[in-house]
This record gives sequence, structure tokens and C-alpha cells, in this order.
Amino acid sequence: MRRLVSPLLFVMMAAFGVSLYLHYDGDAPTTEAATPSAEKPELTAAKDKAKVTAPAPPPALRRTLRTVALGWEFLTPGVIANGGSTPGAVSSYKMAGLDTSFLNAPSMEDVESALAKGGAVAGGADIAILPLSSYVASYERLRALAPEVIFVVGWSRGREALYGKDASTLTRLAANGTIKIAGATAQPETFLALFVLDLAGVPASRVELVAKDAKVPLSATFRTTKQAPPGKLLVTSADLPHLMPIVAVAPHGFIQAHASELETWGRIWLSGVTRLQTDVPDGGRQVASIPGAPPVLQIIEALGQIEFASLRENAAAVGLSGRGALTLDEIFRITWRIWRDTGVITTPAPEIVPLHAGVIASLVRTEPHAAVVDAPRPRTPSADGKRPEVLLVVKAPAGKLDAEAFVTRIGFLAGVFDRLPLRISVKDDPKTATLLMEMARDRFGLRPTQLSTAKRAPAGASAAIEVLSAN
Repeated sequence: MRRLVSPLLFVMMAAFGVSLYLHYDGDAPTTEAATPSAEKPELTAAKDKAKVTAPAPPPALRRTLRTVALGWEFLTPGVIANGGSTPGAVSSYKMAGLDTSFLNAPSMEDVESALAKGGAVAGGADIAILPLSSYVASYERLRALAPEVIFVVGWSRGREALYGKDASTLTRLAANGTIKIAGATAQPETFLALFVLDLAGVPASRVELVAKDAKVPLSATFRTTKQAPPGKLLVTSADLPHLMPIVAVAPHGFIQAHASELETWGRIWLSGVTRLQTDVPDGGRQVASIPGAPPVLQIIEALGQIEFASLRENAAAVGLSGRGALTLDEIFRITWRIWRDTGVITTPAPEIVPLHAGVIASLVRTEPHAAVVDAPRPRTPSADGKRPEVLLVVKAPAGKLDAEAFVTRIGFLAGVFDRLPLRISVKDDPKTATLLMEMARDRFGLRPTQLSTAKRAPAGASAAIEVLSAN
């Protein structure tokens, strides 16, 4: 019996040992799993990616945010919100945690110099407020700064004007040769004149600028001057209310580093616009009290020729809300082409328009109603019974009429001449003219009373859009 116990005990112990060996061998980690250096490449990459932290936010601006403007009147909303050119006793900017200052520049060269210095030094600037046409004219000199439009401050309302020998001057322009205009190079009023002539079929390359006092049929002028040119007032920037924007620009690098401060700047600026609308004389007095500013009456007169923009109008201008054919992008390209044709600038337009819509988009996200399209604005016709005059005839290209392009052209001109009526005509085809007019109304949300049709097109045109005087 004892002989059987020993072998049996041996077998049982051996089986127990094998069982333990198999148990621990199955649970023990493998060399591949236990050794980090032997991990599969895709697992290692996933872990490394998970360890990457989000980039640190840009540092806050720990100095004064400086704004320069090409005109005292442009500064008014900011001065009101700031309690002065520097923070006053009650400054909305200061309460929002932003130290700001506002400075006027007497010339475009001074604006360029201020941007080149930067806002870190006295006399320098981070933001410049100026007409878009002036910004485009100086872009080549500031290209290294990569200045971008960040905000639409407002629009010119009658500051610039084009005078002619008589009311029909623009409809009797020579088909060939040089057209002379009395005006100054690279000025907003000259851009207005060149744009209108371009619509009339006279490209800027055919225009010669002469001295302001020269006796020629056309004259471009800045209307705050005391003496108006002789002749008939044809159009002003008030007739083209969204063609002449006044914009705020900043260098690309500054925008990237301080987008949050610029958003605060824009939000407080809009509050200054609201306050200005409730008390324009007080705003004029505040600006006039700044050392070096002109008398209050001059400020008030200048403010009467500006319409400051709302957030909704900013959204529409950069294409966030709209159906309109006249956007800031399109105006920039037109302005560049005209200035290049006259030799003000010499290089091709940037492939991407230098427009940074981030500030406006951020503000719209906090006020979603700002992206809602405005209803067409009604216009009350005068009761004098006079028939409107034809100021300008924009003809369709020769050949077969491109209906889509023509409808887009109608929308564009309706946006440009927002306050003037347009008359649509197609040669010997009034039904087609009516159809194209209705397509333009629907596509661009135009007010019904702005467009009408004619039975026949003007002589020499297969189709045309006539711009009429205010009726």
C-alpha cells in the first residue's frame, strides 16, 4: 500500500506544479506589452497625440490700444465711448478692461507713418480709420504690414461730388480719346468720378486728371470746401451710399495676436455710435475740445456727411447676411482696378482680398439678429411732378445678351445707386426687360419702386440700365 502512495503523491504534486505554471504564464504581461519601447507605432502615436496640450492663448495687450483716423469726425463714436481722446472719468473702454486712445492724422502719409510705428510708441497706431479708397491707394506702401480691413465704420454721405457742364454731360461722353477731369490724384472724390465714368463706358485709362481750377467739362471735388465748381452737380457719394465705405484696418500680425481686444474695441465703438445718434451736438463738442481739433461747427458739418454703420450693416458688407451684390470684397477689387488704371498703384490686386471678417463674425455671434437681412428701404417720391433725368446709361456688352450677367449687373447698380431709380430696357423686347427686372428684385431683395422698365433700349444698345435722377 505504501508503495502505491508515493507514486500517486508524486503524480499529484507534478500536476499541481504544471497547473500553477500555466496559470501564471497566461496572466503575466508579455514582453511587448510590458516594454514601452516595443509598443506598436500606431499606439505610441495615439498616446503622444493625446498628451499634446492646446496652444496657449495669446498674451493680453498690456498697453494702450491706439487708433488713428484720417479726419476728426471719424473719431467721434470712439471719443464718446472713451470719454475723450484718452480715457476720461467714465470710459466704456476702460470699464471693459481696455485702455484706448484716439488720434487724428492730418494726411495719409501721417496715417501710414503711425501704422508703421505701431501702437507701442507715442504717435503710433494699431488701428487706422480711413476711406477704403485711400486705404487701397496706399496698400503697396504698407504691404509689408499686411494691413487688413477689420470693421466698417460707416459710409460717406455727400462728402465727394462730381460736377458737369450740364445734366446730360455723362450721357454725351466721347466714345474715343481722352476725357479730362479736374481733380487730385488718389483722393476719394477722384475715385467717385472715375467709377461713374467707368460705368458710362469710359475706363480710367482714358481719363486725364488736370488742375482743380482747370476749365473742363467734369470736376471732382470734396464738398466740405467753401467754393463749389461751376456747372451742374451730377452725383455725390450720397447717391452711391455704399460705394464709399470708411473702414478700420489693422496689421495682420496684430489681428492674430489681439483678436479679443479688437472685438472689444468694435463692441464698445458700436455703443458710441448709438450714443452719438441720440446727441450729435454733444459728440461734436467732445471732439472739438481735443487739442488741435477744428471748431465744433466744422465737426458738426463733417458729421452730417457721414453715416456710421451698425453691426447689421457690417454683417451685410462682409457678406454674412446677405443677398446684395455690393460687398466690401467687390468694392475693394473695383477700387484696385481703377487706381491701377490711373497709375496710383502698379501691381495686380491681391489674390485674396485683405479682409478679416473675424471681428464682425464674433460680434454677430453674440447678436444673431444682426445677420438678418434688412427689409427693402422705402423711398418717398417728391411731389413736384418733375420727370427724372437720365444721369447715366450703363449698356450691356455687344452681342447676345447674357441674362444672368445682366441680372447681376442690375443688382450691383441697385446696390451702388441705392437712393436713385433705375430703368431697365432690352432692345425691342419689353417683356424680357420685365422678366429680368423681376429676377433682380427677387434675387437681391430690392425694393419694388426702385426698378422700372422702358419699351425700348437707348440707341446703340441691345440692353441697358439707366440711372435716373431722384424723383
